[in-house]
Amino acid sequence: MRQGGTVGGRYRQETCLVSSRATEVWVARDLLLNRDVVLKRMLVDNAGFSRFQAEARALAAFNHPHVVTLYDAVQDEGEAASWMVMEHVPGGSLDEHPPMPPQQAARLGAQIAGALAALHGKGIVHLDVKPGNIILTDDGVTKLADFGAAYRVGGRETITPNGAISYTVDYASPEVVLGRPEPTSDVFSLGATLYALVAGRPPRPGADEEESDTYVTAWEAARGAVHMTADVGPLEGLLADMLQRDPVERPSAAEVQRRLEKIAGSAAARPRRWPFIVAGAALVVVVAAYAVYHTVSRPPGERNPDALTASSASSARPSAGPAGHPAGTVAPSVSPSASLIGDPRTADPCALTDPTALSRFGRTELDVDYGNFDRCDVIVLPPAKGVVDVKVLLDRDPPPERARPARTVGPIEIVHDPAESTVCSRTLLLPGVHDTVVKIFADMVEDGEADLCAIADAATTTAAQVLAGGPIKRRSPPPPAGSLAQKDACALLRGDAHIDAANLDPGFGGWQCSWDSTTDDTSVYLQFDRELLRNTEDDGTPTRVNGYRAFVTPKGEGGGTCLLQVVYRSYTDQRGETAVEKVRIVVDGSLPTDRLCRMATDLARSAAAQLRGS
Repeated sequence: MRQGGTVGGRYRQETCLVSSRATEVWVARDLLLNRDVVLKRMLVDNAGFSRFQAEARALAAFNHPHVVTLYDAVQDEGEAASWMVMEHVPGGSLDEHPPMPPQQAARLGAQIAGALAALHGKGIVHLDVKPGNIILTDDGVTKLADFGAAYRVGGRETITPNGAISYTVDYASPEVVLGRPEPTSDVFSLGATLYALVAGRPPRPGADEEESDTYVTAWEAARGAVHMTADVGPLEGLLADMLQRDPVERPSAAEVQRRLEKIAGSAAARPRRWPFIVAGAALVVVVAAYAVYHTVSRPPGERNPDALTASSASSARPSAGPAGHPAGTVAPSVSPSASLIGDPRTADPCALTDPTALSRFGRTELDVDYGNFDRCDVIVLPPAKGVVDVKVLLDRDPPPERARPARTVGPIEIVHDPAESTVCSRTLLLPGVHDTVVKIFADMVEDGEADLCAIADAATTTAAQVLAGGPIKRRSPPPPAGSLAQKDACALLRGDAHIDAANLDPGFGGWQCSWDSTTDDTSVYLQFDRELLRNTEDDGTPTRVNGYRAFVTPKGEGGGTCLLQVVYRSYTDQRGETAVEKVRIVVDGSLPTDRLCRMATDLARSAAAQLRGS
C-alpha cells in the first residue's frame, strides 16, 4: 500500500508508522466521518475475514477511557488485505519513556489495570500488555492499544480466532508461553511492564545485559523466572504478587487497580534495595515463533523438564553426604561399589561431565542442582532451536545381560541402548563393578534440531575418559547435616505397616527405594528430589503431612498411580535462587485411585515422622 491510497473506499492513508513483511500501520483519514484513525494490516485470509470482521465489530462496541477504541475491520479486495481500524491517539508509547518514579508508574498502571478489568469482564485477554502497547497522551492519560493478539476465554469472542498465540517474550506469563492464556496472564504482563517503567528494563534474566540471549529469555519466560533487582519502592510487594508463576496466585486486575491507586496516592515510601527472584521451571526454549510448549512424559522420579534453570552456570558441584554420617542420620543401605565409584554418597557425577566438550553442538550450561543427588546435567542449546538435556546418572543396577559393547575407552565398555525419537542413551560398564553402571541420556526436552546420539556419544567419551583415569572425584563441600543427601530412602519406608522391609530395593547412594508387595500388584517408589521452590505450586493439591508442606496428585505418574510429594527443606542453590529438597512417593497398583492416595499419605506421614525425629 502507498501514501494517498484508500482502504475500503473510505480510509485514506497519510503517514506510514510501521512497515514490515508481517504488518503495516498507518495514520489515515476517515473520509466519511472526517477524523484521523489508525489502520493496522492483519494476517487474516479471505475465508476467515467474515468472522474476523464480526468479532472486530463486537469488540468495537466495548468502550473504556483507557482502551484505544477499535472501530471496524475492513478488507481491501484490490490488495487482498484485512485491516483493523482503530482510534487515533496522539502521543507516543511508553516503550522509550525514561525510567519513572514508582508512584508515577503506579498511577499510570492503575489506569491500565482498570482497562484490563473491564476487558476481562467481557471474556477478553489482551495477551500483549507491554510498554510499547500503552500510549501516554499529552495530558497524562494512558490508553491500552493493539488488540492484534487478543484472545477469547470462556467461549466468548474477540478479535482473533484462537490458535497459535502471539506474545512478547519479555513480558509474557508462563501459561501464555505454554499456550494456555487466561485473564491473570495480563496481570503478569502488567507487573513486568510496571517494573520496566521504573527499572528501565523488563524483569527477565539477562535483560540488563547489552546482548540478551533470545533463547535464554524465552525459556526463562516458559519457566516463569523473573529477576527484580532494581529499587521499586512501594511497588515491590504488589509486583511480587503480580509476577507469581501460578496464575491462581496472582491478584485480579480489579484488585491490582485498587492497590495501585493506593500506592499512587500514598506518601513516598523510603526506598530500599530488594533483590527478588521468582522462578518457575526450565532453561532455554523457543524464539518468537514459539507458541506451545510440549510437555515431555517422564517415568517416576524423573524431574519435570520445566524445572531447568538459566543464567550463567557456576562451576560448583552439588553437595552430597561425606564419608562419615552425622549423628541423627541413617547410614546408607548400600555398600560402596568397587574402587572406581568408592562411597556412592561422595562420588561426584558432575566430575564425569565437561560442558565445553559439547559446545560444538550449541551453547551449554551446567546444572548441578537438578533432580536427585545421583545425577548431573548439561543443557545444550542447538543453534537452530530446541533444548537438549544431557544427563549423567550413577545407577545402582547390574550391567545389561548379554550386552555387546559398541566401543571401549581403555577399560570402560560402552553399550548403545536402542535409540528413540526424542532420546539417545548410552550405558558405561565399569571393570570390577557389578552393582553400578553409568547412564548417559541426551534428551530433547523441547522440540528442535539436534543429533542426539552424536551428543550422547560426545558426553559418553568424556565420562569414559575420566573413569579410565581412575576413581571418580569426591563431592565438595559436603551438604549440611539436615540435607536429604544424608538420609536413607529405604529407612523412611521401613517404619510403615504396609511395608515388608525384606522386599525393599535400595537405589544408588540410598537416595531412592522401591518395594513390591508379595500379596498383590501394589508397588511403592520413594525418591529424593530437588527443584526450585516456586515449581512446587504445580505439584498437585496442597496438604500438610506432620507439619511439612505436601502435594497429592492422583494419577500423577499415569493411570493406576498416586503421587505424593513432601517438601522437606529449602536452601539457596548455585544461582542464588530458593530451591527445595523433596521426598517423592509413588504408589502404583490396581486399587482404586483414592485407596492408592490414602496409602501414599500413610507412607508420607511415616516418612515425615522419621525425618522430623532425625
